[in-house]
Amino acid sequence: MELYLIRHGETVDNVAGVYAGVRDSALTNHGVEQAQRLGKYFHQQDVRFSHIFASPLSRARRTAEAVASHQKWSDERSSLRVIQVPDLIEQDFGYYEGKTFRARADAQRLGRDAQRERSEDEAAVFVDVESKDSMMKRADAFLDEHLLPLFFTEVDTPGVALQVAVVSHGILLGNLWRRLLARLPVKSVTISPDVTSSRGSVILEHLGGWSNTGYLNLTFTKPKVPVSITLSSATALPSAPPAMTATTGDEEARSPESADLASITPAGAITSTSERHVMLTGWSARINAIDSKQHLASLKRQRGGIGSSAHDQGQQRLESFFKRQKKNISEPPSKPIT
Repeated sequence: MELYLIRHGETVDNVAGVYAGVRDSALTNHGVEQAQRLGKYFHQQDVRFSHIFASPLSRARRTAEAVASHQKWSDERSSLRVIQVPDLIEQDFGYYEGKTFRARADAQRLGRDAQRERSEDEAAVFVDVESKDSMMKRADAFLDEHLLPLFFTEVDTPGVALQVAVVSHGILLGNLWRRLLARLPVKSVTISPDVTSSRGSVILEHLGGWSNTGYLNLTFTKPKVPVSITLSSATALPSAPPAMTATTGDEEARSPESADLASITPAGAITSTSERHVMLTGWSARINAIDSKQHLASLKRQRGGIGSSAHDQGQQRLESFFKRQKKNISEPPSKPIT
């Protein structure tokens, strides 16, 4: 199996520098261009997805749809659909949803206490940030119910790997990767020399942040000897490591989703739909790319603030408008001019 963990394109809230977790922030024009570039790139690289999973939030869903739209093959993949999974939505920032980074509490105080006092002064209801444990359980549910069963399905063409895309959000993807890593045997993950030569040493539990439409690419190798699905109790899996902070990509590519929320004390939990987890006993994985952005080479933002504006599907790029106008002018008249 070949797996791509992909972050959505740039959004209006990314540009504005505000927290957007469950808030449904729209893609910018530049974000749509990023998603289209990603879809074209995969097609050019002959990446043929068998499954595309996505968060139902529009920024991830539309990015996934852009990828799917370029999967134009002569076989059954021509009708590939995006499977929306609620467990893939971003962390709920609670009180911070829609607020700028400046809304963070002082570093010397617990974020929850400071913001609760502030919300009381503003006569607002305080809503806490979704906990790490809650996100961990959502990631586990997606792995057990959607992704890991694919590891044990028969492929149509022997020797041809399944290619799967998961389009989600920065913090959720970091949690999803760590939960996936916990399912693999110890020392079973290797890193491509191309990755180490460009990035240096890599800490598996902390790969860094995801840029807009950046992706993590992994290849999983099936054991030579058939291995049955091994189940482990939920308590046997390692707990989630400390929160991830973005370490790669430029400031423009980063978003509130990659911001440091260490000052916030999380609370609350989501009940897991599964008490036992699928383990990838005997499998190994190779990391081929971390936060890859090759598809964005030479992509420039449209000037005059157009690129940072919310995308309207009825909008056209200026060059496409003038091309259409030129074509209309050159068309012969429908009847002779007298």
